Formats: sequence, structure tokens, C-alpha cells
Amino acid sequence: MGVIERSNHEATAVLAINRVEKKNALRLEDFDELADALVVADHDDSVRVIVLTGTADSFSAGADLKALAGYEQNPLGHLARIHHCARTLATVAKPTIAAVNGVAVGAGLNLALACDLAIAGRSTMVSEIFLDRGLTLDYGGSALLVQRIGLHRAKELAFFASRLVGEELLTWGLVNAIVDDDQVLPTVLEWADRLSERSPTALALTKSLLNRAAASLTQAIDLEVIAQVAALSDPSIGSTLTNF
Repeated sequence: MGVIERSNHEATAVLAINRVEKKNALRLEDFDELADALVVADHDDSVRVIVLTGTADSFSAGADLKALAGYEQNPLGHLARIHHCARTLATVAKPTIAAVNGVAVGAGLNLALACDLAIAGRSTMVSEIFLDRGLTLDYGGSALLVQRIGLHRAKELAFFASRLVGEELLTWGLVNAIVDDDQVLPTVLEWADRLSERSPTALALTKSLLNRAAASLTQAIDLEVIAQVAALSDPSIGSTLTNF
């Protein structure tokens, strides 16, 4: 059984990561499953908006690094699968909204940032935790951070793996709104309902225009693969590859 659970709310497809025992950290097969679920929802004529969220007390703790250790003989292969998911999310035509609850770190944070809109709870904690693990930004984080918060703040978050909580996410410009924890998904669904009332063609075209005007996310992903392979080749990081 997969870990990506889909439910429908009106014209919205809600994709929820359900791997509670690992704080919704994703294995390679989970990234594959998420990419497939995004494609299915994007091609479903009954769906106008796609919502991403996590179950229980976490959005996502990013990649399951312990599981990924089993793939270390082929780092390019496993990074290609992770970044295929990032590319898929970046290129779906329909609007995407992240309902960010609890912990969102590493690729989990960048998964939320890759959505068109994001709403988080007051107790949500995020971090670009990569350098704490001796790793580099991935899942499009190098482009997403600069687009969202500017170069200098992006460097601060990435260099120090700073942890931000609640209202700090809004102050830094990482999310569109902060609400009470129990209102995250209801608020996201309300926004999704409002978007569903708009012309899907005009909305998709507007999204495409804005994305094209921003820095190239797909080019950043290509560069991240090269950098991450180089970081993974450093023998000193083996003991740091543990989950949040």
C-alpha cells in the first residue's frame, strides 16, 4: 500500500503523505508515487486545484536518509527520481497549495515551497536542514528560496540551517498565511474553493506566465543534482545521514 493518500473535496484533490512513523519522510518509491499522483490529479478533468499536506503532526521530514543509504551505489539514479518528483510538481498546470502542518524540513520544506501557495500552522517548524547533514540544497530549494525570500536571506537559511517557527515563516516570506493549527486544512480548502470558481484556462495561463518570469527552477534542479552527488562523495558525512 502506498503512502500518498488522495481524497476529494469538491473540485480539489487532496494528496496527503501518510508515513507517520517517519514524520512523513519520503523514500524513493514515495517520491515516485507522489509524482504519479500529481500527474493523475493534473489530468483529471474533475479537479481544479491540488492540495498537498501531511498526516498527523508533520508535513514532511524530507527524504528518508536511512532508506536512501541503501541506494548510495547509484546516487545519480536516486537523485534523478527525487528530482523527477520536483519537476513534476513544478510543471503541473493546475494551481497547487501546501497545507503545512508540524515539521517541514529539507526536501519537505522545499516540497511546500514548490507549491503555488502555502498556508502553515502556528506551531509549524521549518528548516533547510541540509548543511547540518553535510549535504546541499535539493528538491529545487536553491531556486525556490531565492524566488521566495531573496538571495541574502536564502543564504542565511541555507548556511545556518536555521529553524523558523510559526509567525516567523510569514515574516520571512516563506508562506502566504499563518493560521491556528486546526485551521490549516480548512483554510487551504477555502482558498481552493475560491480558485475553483475561476476560469481554469486563464488560471493555468497566469500561473505559466508567472513561473516563466521567475528564475528557472528546472535549471536549478539540474545543478543541484551535480552538487548533491559531490557532497555525497565526501566520506565524512556518513554518520550524519539520519532523519530529523
